[in-house]
Amino acid sequence: MRPLDRPFTMGQLLTLQSDTATVLIYGKRYDIPVSVSENRFLTTIAKDEIVLLPVNFERTRLLLDIPETSPHLERELKDFADSDESVKDLLKEGV
Repeated sequence: MRPLDRPFTMGQLLTLQSDTATVLIYGKRYDIPVSVSENRFLTTIAKDEIVLLPVNFERTRLLLDIPETSPHLERELKDFADSDESVKDLLKEGV
C-alpha cells in the first residue's frame, strides 16, 4: 500500500444516513458529515454498485466539487482501479 501523499484520497461509499456518509478508505470506516444537498446527491448516485467519493486528507469531509479533469482525481482513480483506462471511462463504469 502506498502512503497518502496527495491532498485527498478516494473512499468507497458504504452507507448513507441523513447527516453522515460512511466511507471505506484503506480498510477503515469513516463517518463523514454531509449537508442536505450532499445527501440528496449521494442518494441519487448510491444506486450504483460501487460509489467512489473524493475525501479530504483528514477524512473529515467529502470533496464533491473536484472537476473530472483534475490530475489528482485521475491519479487516485487509476491507483484505485489499477488501470490504464481514462478517468471518464472509469467514471462511466462506476470503477
